[in-house]
Amino acid sequence: MDWIPIGTSLAAHHTMSCPVPTSSPSFQILETEKGWLLEIQNEHCSVVQVFRSASAARLAVDRMMEFFETMRTQAPGSRQVA
Repeated sequence: MDWIPIGTSLAAHHTMSCPVPTSSPSFQILETEKGWLLEIQNEHCSVVQVFRSASAARLAVDRMMEFFETMRTQAPGSRQVA
């Protein structure tokens, strides 16, 4: 796939397997020809989105970090409850 609409998750275009994350994710925001690329990942999972502005990408970081935390706390056998 050569082009993905801005603000569209790659997961909407590709089937991805994402085992339950166990560590805090890291992220990076990079400027590209198509917009600002946000990638958040840990050792098991990576989420990538493209945004029109760097500020929109930065705003998405908190939301995605919350997603990773929710996945971690809702893992089978997890002692924490979301």
